[in-house]
Amino acid sequence: MVGALATLVVCQLIGEIVAHGLHLPLPGPVLGLLLLVAWFAWRGGPDKTMGTTADVILSNLSLLFVPAAVGIVQHGQRFMTQGPAIVAALVGSSALTIAVTAYAFLWADRRFGGKAASPPNEADRGDPFDTDTDKDSGRAS
Repeated sequence: MVGALATLVVCQLIGEIVAHGLHLPLPGPVLGLLLLVAWFAWRGGPDKTMGTTADVILSNLSLLFVPAAVGIVQHGQRFMTQGPAIVAALVGSSALTIAVTAYAFLWADRRFGGKAASPPNEADRGDPFDTDTDKDSGRAS
């Protein structure tokens, strides 16, 4: 577990050094993550220790929200005055992200010939949750 944590921290540190040293507009942790993904690709994926370490970190992820909550309490007056603008920005950016993601998926589906388009009529579709239906005849078996 110590080796896996060291790998995560070293990748983040290298990302920070590269981002600051080359004055890149990307955050260091993002570059560190890309380095980690490249490391996994070169090594054939993460080992069992890294998987266990990641599971432990993710199971305690809620602890990372404590600093955010402290920041909200500390800057309460700012949230009282600028709260509606912050909420509008969050809701608007979330809706825009969902819409762009949906359109990007539809574009990629049409571009690369996926099967996401629905069949021409209802009878051809069938019930995807009906496990007792014979796919060829459409009747229960």
